[in-house]
Formats: sequence, structure tokens, C-alpha cells
Amino acid sequence: MATMARTWMAGAGMALLAGCASQATPDTAAQLFDCGALDQAVESAEGGFDDIKGRLDDTRLTRTWETDVQAFHDACLITSARRPDHYVCFGRLKLDSPQPALIQGGEGLARCLGKDWTSRQTSAERIEFVRDAAGPVVVLETFLNDRGRRMGTLSVFQKARDAAPMPGDG
Repeated sequence: MATMARTWMAGAGMALLAGCASQATPDTAAQLFDCGALDQAVESAEGGFDDIKGRLDDTRLTRTWETDVQAFHDACLITSARRPDHYVCFGRLKLDSPQPALIQGGEGLARCLGKDWTSRQTSAERIEFVRDAAGPVVVLETFLNDRGRRMGTLSVFQKARDAAPMPGDG
């Protein structure tokens, strides 16, 4: 399950989101994300997600914890492998083009996170949100799976350096 998380080119993401925000429906966030669960995951990042970690599955390559905090498609967990512990969710985005899926998802996240957060599109299929330089980072990425379906990962990292791209990230 740890391979679910894919992770991080500066761009005009904030302007892009701002330009599209008026086109979003009010229900975008409610359709894509559980905002309360996302808030809980973000607040838990400061403590290493300890307060939302459930049963541990420890293997040679990774550690994963179950969690009851489900912000996206009831497919969320806390994991660490090549990165420190982070919260990650995986699910289908029912749109065909990566740009609209990323923008719609970004609009939903912006609504959930609120006005204190800023966003930037760091690649064609990645948007990251920060509230302050030292705090958690929320990342939304999209990709096509092996069946040609548009998928998304929603991740909450404890710090910006944890969310930075690593060699081999897609």
C-alpha cells in the first residue's frame, strides 16, 4: 500500500486556481473530500500523526498504520518508507484530462483548507498547499493507472522537505 503515494516545477498554479475558482460548484469539496477528516489529518501532522495511527503493519520495506481518518475515498493510511511518516489517500477522479482533474481537485482542497492556505501547481499533475513555511504540506497528484483511469493521491506531509520530489517519483 505504501506504493500508493506518488510524489512533486513551479508554475502559475495559484493564478490557474484563482481563474477557475468561479467555475467550481459549491459541492466540489463535498464530492471529493471529507473536509473534517482532512483538517484532522493536517492537525495531526505536527505530532507525527500519532493520534490518528491505528494498527501497525511493519515489513522489511515499509511501515503502514491503519487510520479511521478517511479524507478521500475511504482509502487512507499513514506510511513511511523513503519518507518520514505521512498521511496518504488514494482514489479515482472521474475526469479524463489531467488538467481538469487536478484543477477540480485543487479547488475542492482549497475549499476544505480555507483562506489561510496558498497553493501552487508544481507540475502538470501536482498541486501543493502550504499554510506557513514550517508547517504541514498538503499535496494532490493525479495520474493514469494501468487501466487508463484518472486517479488521485492526497497526501499530508509533516514538513515541506518531506514532500519534496525524490529520484524515481513519477
